[in-house]
Amino acid sequence: MNTANLKDHLGRPLDLACVVTKVQRQISRRDNSEWGKITVEDFHGTATVLAFKDNWQKYKETLQQDASVLLSGKVSGRERDEEDPPIFLDDVLPLEGVSNSGQLALQIEFPVGAELDDDVFARAKEVLVAHPGMAPVELRVGTGNGAGAPVLRSRTLRTDPTHDTMEALQKMFGKARVRLVRVEDGRSGRDPGAY
Repeated sequence: MNTANLKDHLGRPLDLACVVTKVQRQISRRDNSEWGKITVEDFHGTATVLAFKDNWQKYKETLQQDASVLLSGKVSGRERDEEDPPIFLDDVLPLEGVSNSGQLALQIEFPVGAELDDDVFARAKEVLVAHPGMAPVELRVGTGNGAGAPVLRSRTLRTDPTHDTMEALQKMFGKARVRLVRVEDGRSGRDPGAY
């Protein structure tokens, strides 16, 4: 899931690695509480993130212009938003400092029936081995960020998901297919399969 296909995922949770490009402080007419309207950008376009009450207070220091972050939230499922749905913020991690902490995994999406060069996995492994680190490496088999796509986590490979690492893998698999995601063990109680 990315900023270009949010309207295909209305009402769904998402993790989105992005850069904050604009932050607007708002005051609610209803109860005078402060909230934030944030514009973010990824490789595919821009999106609006809405941070209310506690989440705004908790994360407004992190949500500064030009900050690289991993947002967790939910795509609006409201009918009036279906053409350009905002993201309702749940959580934010600054990418600086956590990208190689083991809290994020580098995930490569492998669409069923995709035609890839025979040696692409060997070349990808070379890139990952050349950039050792703490981030687990995952393969998501299927399309989109949807439910039901099996996720396999490498038992042996861990990498440092630097810009160079990500860029090299995106050249092999496509920009939309390589992303940082939150490690799910603790949050969902389910451990991805291993390979």
